[in-house]
Amino acid sequence: MKIMLGGILCLLLSCVTDAAFAQADTAKTITVKVTNLHCNNDMPTIKKRLLNSEGIDEVSFTGISGQMSTFTIVYHTSATGRQEIEKTIEATPGCDNKEETPYRVKQDKNRKKERP
Repeated sequence: MKIMLGGILCLLLSCVTDAAFAQADTAKTITVKVTNLHCNNDMPTIKKRLLNSEGIDEVSFTGISGQMSTFTIVYHTSATGRQEIEKTIEATPGCDNKEETPYRVKQDKNRKKERP
């Protein structure tokens, strides 16, 4: 009887743990504004770099306004976060000179700080 109850308890704990992990991993969509894109290869360069990062599902170029380009990014919160995504963009080498990292993310003053 003790073995049977122990098995049931293990099964229940396993289900609770799986549910907790499932809730912790959600897909989140963000918009990131980037400056210093100057040639036709800049957007694909950033997109490729992001898609090769862990936790990124989708990257779309969604607009341009003056010197500002906008990307929409879908990622898994258990694998990465906004700060990591922004660091990846800013660490991406430029398409003209691979020694430079020209891209800069515009910080949204109204956005709450995300926990690291």
